[in-house]
Amino acid sequence: MISADSIIEHFDLEPHPEGGFYKRTFLANDNAFSSIVFLLTKGNFSAFHQLNSDEQWNWYLGDTIIIHEIFPDGTYKKTELGKQVLNFQYIVQAGNWFASECVENHGFAFCGCTVIPAFSFDNFILADRKNLTTQFPEHQEIIERFTR
Repeated sequence: MISADSIIEHFDLEPHPEGGFYKRTFLANDNAFSSIVFLLTKGNFSAFHQLNSDEQWNWYLGDTIIIHEIFPDGTYKKTELGKQVLNFQYIVQAGNWFASECVENHGFAFCGCTVIPAFSFDNFILADRKNLTTQFPEHQEIIERFTR
């Protein structure tokens, strides 16, 4: 049986600052795009963060993963990826704040993420709970749930 620990070991994943585990699997020579594999365990979450690039999510295995997004205009959107919802791919647009969690009973969700142009920690902002709540007070409950 495939477990979160076996995936972490097989792919030599390391902790991601936003939560979960990852490993970069590709970086284009011209930095046009990059890809990672990403594993999120149940009871953990990927905290709200923002990128200056679009990010394509591809669900591979395990639980349904839920992506919570807050658009710059304050609109909230919840997207589910996984076998149970027959939705396997989604693009988070640059500039949106987003967080994710996995639900169901496998204990993990395994995904791939491709960032265009390539991901760089210089273009990554981890949300500050107080600042994000001040900016979007109507989403205080979800911001508190998915920030550290």
